[in-house]
Amino acid sequence: MKKFLAVLLLSLVVSSSAWAGGIETTTLFDRKSNPDTSILVGVDAEQKARYFPDGKMSGNVLAFLVKIKGREILFDAGLPDGHIAEELKKNGLAAGDVKTILLTHLHRDHYGGLVDADGKAAFPNAEVYVSRAERAYWVDEKKDPNVIRALAQYAGRVQVFEPGDKVMPGVKALDTSGHTPGHVSFLLKSGKDKLLVIGDLIHFSRIQLPLPEVAVKYDVDPAKAVQARKRIFDYACEKRIPMAGMHVPFPGMLKLKKAGAGYEEY
Repeated sequence: MKKFLAVLLLSLVVSSSAWAGGIETTTLFDRKSNPDTSILVGVDAEQKARYFPDGKMSGNVLAFLVKIKGREILFDAGLPDGHIAEELKKNGLAAGDVKTILLTHLHRDHYGGLVDADGKAAFPNAEVYVSRAERAYWVDEKKDPNVIRALAQYAGRVQVFEPGDKVMPGVKALDTSGHTPGHVSFLLKSGKDKLLVIGDLIHFSRIQLPLPEVAVKYDVDPAKAVQARKRIFDYACEKRIPMAGMHVPFPGMLKLKKAGAGYEEY
């Protein structure tokens, strides 16, 4: 019971104005993961032992429901057998109430929840937005059947955009390619308030904050992914912008400052 109340209180804090003023952000918890340190790239055994002495890592799969300028937006949709729809219900929304879904990229733990157990659209009234480069990579180049089937359920309702586009009022797409060829982050602005939704710019904050050059095996272009992480994190530090990350420890929020060659939370 104490643990439940603690999580509930934390959720309320995240949804309040404490993080980004007029941008109301609710964290949606989809799944925990416990990957092995073997998925880390650009790190030696000594560094792994320093940050993960028991050899174990833990991670989250999160999505975010954001209300900005009167519009509710779902950022990413979680896994195909995940809990995003249930999390939305806890916040008073049915899947049919979701009208706008912005995808950071097309890895399974970000688009999979677009379809239900029957393979149909889990959000029957939603338009889905994905970057042009990301869609081209997975649909045209890789011809990924799972991506193709998921997007097909939203035929006529899939919108593509370019980095730099104002995707929604107050929402601008940023090029953070590297993790995938069309990976994007989103810069949200409402008055003086700002929030960065960063997708998979970071997976394991315990090591990738102090050592931002550490990549993961899931990065299509590890060097480019590292460059994108440093560029956005430097920008967030300089402008003091909070960030929402899909694999950051719950509630998925980061406020960073520079710390030597890396970063630390404040």
